[in-house]
Amino acid sequence: MAQLLSNEEINKIQRSVDIVEVIGSYINLEKKGKNYFGVCPFHDDHTPSLSVSREKGLYSCFTCGHTGTVFQFVEDYENVSFIEAVKIVADKAGIKLDLDFKENSKYDSMYEAYDLAIKFYQNNLKSKQGHAAHEYLNKRGLSDDIIDEFEIGYASPDSDTLTKLLRAKEFDEEEMINAGLINRGNSVYDLFRDRITFPIHNAQGKPVAFSARIYEKKDNEAKYINTKETPIFKKGEILFNYHRARNEARKLKQLIIVEGQMDAIRVYASGIKNVVATMGTALTDYHIRLLSKLNVEIILCLDNDSAGEKATFAIADMLENANIDFRVLRLVGEKDPDEYIIAHGVDAYRDAINHAVSYFDFKKKIYSKNKDFKNEVDVTNYINSMLEELSKKDDDVLIEATINNLSEEFSISKQTLMKKLNSFEKKTPVKKKTPVINVKEQKERLSYEDSLSELLIYYMISDVKYIKLYEQELSYLNNEKYYSIASDILAFYLKYNYINMADFIVNERDSEYLDDIIRIVDNNYNLELVDNDFVGLIEKIKEISVVNEVDKKLVDISNSTDINEQMNLLNKLMDIKKKEV
Repeated sequence: MAQLLSNEEINKIQRSVDIVEVIGSYINLEKKGKNYFGVCPFHDDHTPSLSVSREKGLYSCFTCGHTGTVFQFVEDYENVSFIEAVKIVADKAGIKLDLDFKENSKYDSMYEAYDLAIKFYQNNLKSKQGHAAHEYLNKRGLSDDIIDEFEIGYASPDSDTLTKLLRAKEFDEEEMINAGLINRGNSVYDLFRDRITFPIHNAQGKPVAFSARIYEKKDNEAKYINTKETPIFKKGEILFNYHRARNEARKLKQLIIVEGQMDAIRVYASGIKNVVATMGTALTDYHIRLLSKLNVEIILCLDNDSAGEKATFAIADMLENANIDFRVLRLVGEKDPDEYIIAHGVDAYRDAINHAVSYFDFKKKIYSKNKDFKNEVDVTNYINSMLEELSKKDDDVLIEATINNLSEEFSISKQTLMKKLNSFEKKTPVKKKTPVINVKEQKERLSYEDSLSELLIYYMISDVKYIKLYEQELSYLNNEKYYSIASDILAFYLKYNYINMADFIVNERDSEYLDDIIRIVDNNYNLELVDNDFVGLIEKIKEISVVNEVDKKLVDISNSTDINEQMNLLNKLMDIKKKEV
C-alpha cells in the first residue's frame, strides 16, 4: 500500500484524541486507579480484563494479551485496514483527511463491478422502463429519498444489458460470473431481470450482492432471488443495513434485528435507524461475534408466525449463550414490522420496542399459548415447563418472584414448587466460548540475557532518559532482534526528539518485530520504572557480554594449533579480563 500519510501526521492524529474516549465509545469503561477497565471485545470475556491507559496511549487485555494503540483497537474492532482506522479516529477528533484511503484488494474489480451495477440499476428505475417498479415502491410508502439512500434499482427484462455494460467497461467475464452478477448457459446473460434490486453491503459498507424481488405477481417465480455465495459474499457474514445502523446503534445502545430487508427499510425510513435484517431466519457464529463487539442491547423482532417463533428461540439461545443483552419483541396483529408500521404507525412500533420482554417472559408466554388452565394436564405441563426453564437461571430474585407468581396463580404451595424445581438438574447454560490464547501463560521461554534485553527495551520505550543512558553506557545488544528494536527506538528519539510508546508502535507497524514490541509492552504493562534498576540492567548485560566473549576466545584457543595465534588469542583474552575488572 502506498504511504498516504506520514508517521508525523499519523502520530499527530493519535495525540489529538483521548484513547479512553475513543475506546469508551465502543465499550463501557470504568476507572480503577489511574487506568480504565472494560470487558475485552476480542475474546469471550465476562469480567473487565481490558485495561486502557490514558498516560501511555495504549490498551492491553491481561487475559488474551490483545495490546496496541487507539488505531489498532479500531482496526480490529471495526475489522478495517490500518489507514481506514486512522481515518475513523481522525473523524472522531474532528480532523478532516482529504485522502483516498482505498487499499488494493484482489477483489477490487468485483467491488467496482457492483458499484457500476448499482448505478446502472438505479438509472433504470428512473427511466420510462422502470416506471412501474418505481410506482410500486412509492405505493409501498418508500419515498424517493429512501429509494436513493438504499440505492434501490431496477433490472430490466432484457437478458444481457448489464452483461454488455460490463463488457464495454472491460471487466473480466469469468470474474463477473464468479461475482454473481451474470451467468452462463447457451450464452452469457444477466442474473436479474425485471426485478427491483436491493444492494447488499458487507460490514465495511462495500457492495457485495443483490437481493432482487418481483413487483408484479408472476406464476412460478420466486418472490426474491439473491446473489449466490461468492468470494466477497458470504450469507453467514452479512446483516443487511449493518453498515448504516452501526453508529446509530452505538449512540442509542440498542440494535433492532428484523427478518426481512423490507422490514429493515420500513423501520429505517420511519426514523428508527438502528435496525438490521437477517439474511434468512438464522444467525451464525460470525454474526454473534459482530454483535458481541457492538456491545449494545439487542431487540429481537422477527415475523409473527410459526417460522419466526422458531427462529426467535434459535437466535435467542445463541444470544443468551454469548452473554449478549437482549429482549424479545413479538408484534400483535400484523406479521412483520413493515405491515405493523403501515397499519399502526411508527409511534406504536416505538412503544412496542419499549415493551419488549425478557427471553424468560417470552418463553412464559409461548408455553401458556393454547393451554386450557382449567385442564389439570395443561396446568401440569405448563408449570413443569416453567420450572425447567427456571432451573437454568441463577437469579435468586427471579426464582423467588416466579415461584410466588405460580403459587398464587395456580394455588400450589411454594414448598411443592420448590421441591419440583430442585428435582431438575441445575441447567445453567454453558456459555459458548471463543478459544483464548492466554499470552501471560504462553510466554516464549527466554534466556536470561533476552529477558534482560526485553526489560531494557521497555524502559527505553517509556522514557527518553533511558534511551540516553543506553546510548552512553551500552549502545549494543547481542541478540540481533533486540539490537534492531533498540536501534529503532534510538532513531525515533534522534529524529523526533521525544519518545512515546503509542507513537513508536505506530512507527513500527511495518517492522518484522512489531509483534515482539507489542508483546514486550504487554508483558511489562504495569511495571514501575526505577532508575537504579535500569543501571543494573546495563551492568548485567555488560557482564554477560564479557562472559560470552571469554567463552568464545577460550574455544578459539583450544581449537587453534598455531602457537603465534594462540598467543594473540591469549593476549585478547587478558584484555577482556581487564575490562571485566
